[in-house]
Formats: sequence, structure tokens, C-alpha cells
Amino acid sequence: MTVVDPRFSAQIITRTGKTYVFDDLGCLANWLREKPAPIASTWVWSMTPGEGWIPAAEAVYMQSDSLHTPMGSGLAAFGREPAADSLRVRLAGRLVSWDEIRAAPHAHRPTPAS
Repeated sequence: MTVVDPRFSAQIITRTGKTYVFDDLGCLANWLREKPAPIASTWVWSMTPGEGWIPAAEAVYMQSDSLHTPMGSGLAAFGREPAADSLRVRLAGRLVSWDEIRAAPHAHRPTPAS
């Protein structure tokens, strides 16, 4: 898969060492629900400057319909809550938990190129 915008990317590493890469957090969540496999680790790219890859279960998430992600989920991950909350306020979004993300279905709607 080609990652269009790495700021919203995520990856899963299975217990057998296979890596699955996603260009949108919503796609990762859908995959986890639809294809349960023995997962060794799940990672998301933190939009907090200087952090890079962080464990998905440790991230703070923000969702906003105003945030244009590659597949339209409007989800972004952060390593710290102040950064997520700052963007939440600017984009009229909401903070969501990892459990909420995993439970909700996410439509695959590619964001049109600007």
C-alpha cells in the first residue's frame, strides 16, 4: 500500500512478523475488527512533533470531520493529550479512546486531492 500522508499512518505487526501498513487510522480499526489475527503490536504515527511511531494503545486520539485524512476517517493520533486537545479545539473535534475507534466502523472514502 502507498501511504499518501504519513501523518495519519498506522501499522500492525503479526506474531509471525508480517507487517500491514495503513494510510488512515480508520482503515487500521476496520482491519482489526474484520480480520482478527494474532497481533504482536499495533503502532500509529504521532502528530506530536518529534515522536514518530507510538503504540496504538498508548496514543491519544482526536476525531474531526474537518480533518482531511487519506480515507476520510478524520482521526489523528498524538503522544500527549495537550497536543490532541489543541487541535480538537481548532477543528471542533472530539477526543476519542482507542476502544471507541476499534468499535466503530469507518467508511473508506478517499479524500479528494486538493
